[in-house]
Amino acid sequence: MLGRDRTAPRGRDPRPSAPLVPSVVVSMVLLSSASFVIFPLIPSLQSTLDVSTAEIGYLAAAGFGAALIAELLVAPAADRGHARLMAVAGVLLVASSLALSAAAGAGWQLIAARGLGGFGFGIFVIAASALLVRSDPTRSGELLGRLGAAELAGIAVGPLASGGALLIASPSVILAVAASAVVTALVPVLLGFREARRSPVLGDEPHPTTGGIAAGVAGFDGTDADRGMRFGSTPAPRSSLDLLRLPSIIGIVLLYAAVMVPTGAYDGIWPRYMADIGAGPLLTAASYALFALPYVLLAAWAGRLADRRGGVAAYWRGLLILLPIVGLYGIVGNPWVATGMGFVESTGQALAFIGASAAMAHAVDPARAGSAQGLLRGIGLVAATIAAAVSGLAYELGGALLLFGGTAVVVALIAAAGLLLARRPAHPTP
Repeated sequence: MLGRDRTAPRGRDPRPSAPLVPSVVVSMVLLSSASFVIFPLIPSLQSTLDVSTAEIGYLAAAGFGAALIAELLVAPAADRGHARLMAVAGVLLVASSLALSAAAGAGWQLIAARGLGGFGFGIFVIAASALLVRSDPTRSGELLGRLGAAELAGIAVGPLASGGALLIASPSVILAVAASAVVTALVPVLLGFREARRSPVLGDEPHPTTGGIAAGVAGFDGTDADRGMRFGSTPAPRSSLDLLRLPSIIGIVLLYAAVMVPTGAYDGIWPRYMADIGAGPLLTAASYALFALPYVLLAAWAGRLADRRGGVAAYWRGLLILLPIVGLYGIVGNPWVATGMGFVESTGQALAFIGASAAMAHAVDPARAGSAQGLLRGIGLVAATIAAAVSGLAYELGGALLLFGGTAVVVALIAAAGLLLARRPAHPTP
């Protein structure tokens, strides 16, 4: 499945390091599932720790905000040879976050612990993304799709497991067990997280779907020295913000930010919403699992579509699916119908998220994959953090109609601006 691409540029071995992809998949499933075990526990934690609905929004915002810091400020370290160390640190921080959540005695302690876990998850994802993109730039969309599928598989497994475990255990015990499970992710990280072995090779070309964009963003002008830089012989800049000098890159970032708005707006509120329309803990947990299933099954296909047709083409197809669903949640009063709608929404999410990630991978030199993916996710997390911070208040003031209807409008506006900019031709400076 991950065999040699015979169409890759001559002189490059496009095969990812043998243990890299399975190591990324296993460790991502563990971290993602553990990070999401808390959401089905929220109604129970609200009653035992006296957590307000507004604080639920702050809980989600803390995780997004901390991940934002990681992905904007720490991401360039993944392009300077520190990806493996970042992944190890990410695992340990997520485990510590869950342990602190298990011991929490007040809402603010849960929020602080969530922030710690968000930072750890952020640096882990960027490390994994950078290693995958550099392992085979010609298949970056497909490989990022596999990473996304693993992340959503964890989102399916974690909440389902914690929702079922509530029948026999307290939230603190469930969180402590999750902390222990995360530590096992160190095994695949230490075994498989290594940079692909490359040498500076003349004749390397930018991704076929990007034309001169990659050259402009990375400063690649065709000289031998710049060809060496493409393989990491020159240290990456300490900031990823210089990538924003091209309107097309700004557009791609906006595309990703648009579909991060729903993630922030109702990831934390979803259990409260489901409970309000009559769902029990098990159905709420099952809704997470059913939402994740199409994403897991379609993510690699979405990545291959993005590699073949372009990331923006995959993105707008996904947007056409998910946008109406987001708005319709506001008028649905049946938890089974809402669960089924989430199943459909997931298909659109797979195309949109993987499309935007692949568009960024295609547009930026692989030597700066960590910075580029960190910038993409980081600014997306700005949108998610803002949405999460106001989601609890919006739900309290206007219920489901204000929360979901308002979310759909915001997504449409940001995505429209992103599509306009992403399709503008690049004019790189030599």
